Amino acid sequence: MPRRNRFILASSIIALLSSISLASPAFADSPKWVGSQLSDFKTTAYQMRTEADVLKSYKGKRLSWETHVRQLSVLKDQVNQLGKNLADLESHKSVANENQVMAIKQVRPHLESIAQTLTFAIESVNENRPNVHSRDYAEAVDSVYAHADDLHTKVETILDYDAARMRLDKLELQSETNQGS
Repeated sequence: MPRRNRFILASSIIALLSSISLASPAFADSPKWVGSQLSDFKTTAYQMRTEADVLKSYKGKRLSWETHVRQLSVLKDQVNQLGKNLADLESHKSVANENQVMAIKQVRPHLESIAQTLTFAIESVNENRPNVHSRDYAEAVDSVYAHADDLHTKVETILDYDAARMRLDKLELQSETNQGS
């Protein structure tokens, strides 16, 4: 694939990640909505990590390039979906709580790394089909998995912390109410 096409593909994915959704329903202006969207994001990130693991399992096996391309396409669709979701989340940071903002900020670097590395892997196969058996391709696949795992783990950990914090705050309020009676 010519360098220009490679640049256009990478730019398209990054532009998608950077786009901001203009449509925002009225209920979207609350931390509860942001939490729900982050939970959906986490689910899709988990699915992407699983698909990246499937692709990673192809290493060392003499599977056809078509098998690799199908899996790369699934991952590309998931990255694009997560990019849209992230843009929507970023446009609602002003109504998010502190932990939700932290989760949103942590996501972008991993998603951009996945997009760039995935673009490299796709281009590598498009340029020369036997590249699915090359070391550079294998390293790209490993990197996609590692970033997908980090992405999911960070979002999950921050959301778990946020939920625990809200439970603790609720317990403290209940305790104060009981003491005041």
